Amino acid sequence: MELQLLALAFEAALYPTLLAAVVILLNQPRRVPLLAAYLAGGLTISIGLGCLIVFGLQGSVKSSNSTLSWSADLAIGGLALIAAVALATRADERMRARRAGKRPPKVKQDDDKEPFSERLLAKGSVPIVFAAALAINLPGAAYLIGLKDIAAARDSTGMAFLQILIFNVIMFALAEIPLAGLLVSPDATVARVHRVNAWFAANGRRIAVVLFALLGVFLVVRGILNS
Repeated sequence: MELQLLALAFEAALYPTLLAAVVILLNQPRRVPLLAAYLAGGLTISIGLGCLIVFGLQGSVKSSNSTLSWSADLAIGGLALIAAVALATRADERMRARRAGKRPPKVKQDDDKEPFSERLLAKGSVPIVFAAALAINLPGAAYLIGLKDIAAARDSTGMAFLQILIFNVIMFALAEIPLAGLLVSPDATVARVHRVNAWFAANGRRIAVVLFALLGVFLVVRGILNS
């Protein structure tokens, strides 16, 4: 597996939404089967869509120097840099505030206090959690770029599938490590996950700015070099 692909996988692994889902599931009575169901659902949809995208793109992306490859790098890299600037300058908050000012005040019901996905995860049902994971874990920017790179390499079907599998194992580390920890030291694992989640919550914007900036610079530079 190439170093660039590994770097993309580790960037994709810094996924606060995944950790937030893990925290919700750890607060349930049947946390081990629920977390296992969530991980199974996430891997199922992520690997399945990954295979569809890679094997569908292999005919279009002939090499890392193809027009589709470097133009996709420039386009996604540019969007990532725009997102980094927007988050760093808090433009997203100002936009939400303007939109909120144009709407009439909305009376919140009790069921509206938490996002629908969080309420689903808190149901405590293995099938529901599995289905929710299918809907939540759609490919992100780093994963999509990684899939494009795998397709561009034009390796054998088995090698391409192995790279998709390794990418996903790394990407879902924030769920895999707590699941393994629950089997060895449940209480300590729950405490550590809550500490890590609190750190993500306190530094989420800075983390997102750095990740978007790194991804954007990497893709734009690579796109320019390969154009």
